[in-house]
Amino acid sequence: MKYKSELVSFEDILPIWQEKLWRGRNSPIKPMSSMMYEGGFNMDIYNLYNPTFFAVYNNADKIIGVNSGHRTDEKIYRSRGIWVDPLYRKKGIAGILFCELEGQAMKEQCISMWSIPRKEALPVYTKYGFVKSSDFFNEGMEFGPNCYVKKELDYELKQH
Repeated sequence: MKYKSELVSFEDILPIWQEKLWRGRNSPIKPMSSMMYEGGFNMDIYNLYNPTFFAVYNNADKIIGVNSGHRTDEKIYRSRGIWVDPLYRKKGIAGILFCELEGQAMKEQCISMWSIPRKEALPVYTKYGFVKSSDFFNEGMEFGPNCYVKKELDYELKQH
């Protein structure tokens, strides 16, 4: 089966985040987050950077996976809000989404990507090159336990 990925809008993926990924979430779902890698917040993120949203579609043009990302620092990019339809898991959809996001991060000249996956999602992150960089924690998380992960981007190599 062939899948297609494309840039989409926040409005395209918001219903999926509301109904599938963060169902029952108490805090408002925004296009970006002020969270920083390994702790803290930076409200300037909203003024300094722009988010990017990707969706993967099946042959029937149904969205079967989404992810977004944005810089949280000059050279650091966050992966945020990945979700894959349970019927399409373990078919490489997460890999397509991570690849799209990695390409965007490199376009923005970032040298690394990070995220805060749930414990049950950690294996897909490590499968695609992320390295667990913290213990699991629940503090500040509505859907924990979570941990920090990071992936170094070989920006120089990919420019040739």
